Amino acid sequence: MPREKYAKLTLLDKLHRRQKDAIRKEREWSEKRAHNMTVKSDIQTPAQAPPPPSPSPSTIMSQLAVVSHLPFQISRTKSANLPVYESTKAGGSKHITTIQKITGDLNELADRVRKALGMQQQITDVRGRRKETIAINWTTRHVVVRGWRGPEIKKWAELNGF
Repeated sequence: MPREKYAKLTLLDKLHRRQKDAIRKEREWSEKRAHNMTVKSDIQTPAQAPPPPSPSPSTIMSQLAVVSHLPFQISRTKSANLPVYESTKAGGSKHITTIQKITGDLNELADRVRKALGMQQQITDVRGRRKETIAINWTTRHVVVRGWRGPEIKKWAELNGF
């Protein structure tokens, strides 16, 4: 018989179950928001010309140049995934999403992600301290977003051509 049937549930076990449930719900909400995202980019894309019948190396390079009209670039990983990672800190109570492999203007990327996700500039915690919703780690060149926002950021990046 399973041990849990006879084991006494402690307050810590109940806390962990509530935390896991909250994490599950937050991820579901993030996936739901990502599913409802549409293209409402503030970027003016150049008019697309019909592709030539046979792609040559010069046309491929010109198409790549059209994609890089942003002041920043998010490179994909070796397995062709977006470098967006979710992690927890402070015993599972602090949820963060990290965007890595960024070249270019990090401030502009942070502003565009903030606008796309509809986040405020700062939030005030229970003790009245102001905290940034999106922070930039200049040493590692990562953008750190508060909360489980992985699916939304990945969807936004795909809609913007990354």
